[in-house]
Amino acid sequence: MPVAEQVARALGGGHGLLFLDVTLTGTVREATGDRLLADCEGRTVRLAVAHDDPALPYRDNLRLLAAARGSRLRVVARLAPGPLPRALLLAAEHPARAGERVDLGLDRLQHADLPTTTATAAPAPAPPADEAPLHLLRRRVHQAVSGGRRVLGFPDSGAGDGGRLRRVGLATAGELLGELRSAAADRSRDAFGRLLPADPGRFANAWLAAAVYTDEVERALCAAAWGADAEVGAELVATSR
Repeated sequence: MPVAEQVARALGGGHGLLFLDVTLTGTVREATGDRLLADCEGRTVRLAVAHDDPALPYRDNLRLLAAARGSRLRVVARLAPGPLPRALLLAAEHPARAGERVDLGLDRLQHADLPTTTATAAPAPAPPADEAPLHLLRRRVHQAVSGGRRVLGFPDSGAGDGGRLRRVGLATAGELLGELRSAAADRSRDAFGRLLPADPGRFANAWLAAAVYTDEVERALCAAAWGADAEVGAELVATSR
């Protein structure tokens, strides 16, 4: 199944696993670590570790595979929703022994497992532009769940994030973030200067609006990044049940 259809199925409520034929092209550094770059049907995909537990060999295996630039592999990955084509690498065809599979969370590759001769790779395509900073809103939504409204009510809690979102064209995200912070800090006083109870309804509505918006925009950006149609994916899932 073409990768765009697999992504559409995952976004429509499918299992989220992607079965990809890729050519390894290099690595790119992100804030949370290195990513393995691979060409997949002409699209640059970022392959990340599926789990950060140092006791598991995911990260070491990814670093080793980065040395096999030019290798063509079949891999199994889990879709990582976001504005760039990104997936969590779970398993791969052995880089040197055809027909053998490697569970990257259990099996530990060695340098001897790399092919002695690597296919000549085309120059690595330029990494995609930085993704839209939707995480600025998503982070505040998550903070409200873990720390409550008081965390968002601090004066320095993302004070400049709304402006940054507007500058990159995410005006609605900026407005929702502003309302979320305003609702968190909204406390009136009575005639004696005493704080009145907070309005839970306003804050709940602001949080729900921000959470729903973030989910829907992230889903749309992910579909666009992979060239997928999320609505078609939902139909595929419905007809397969």
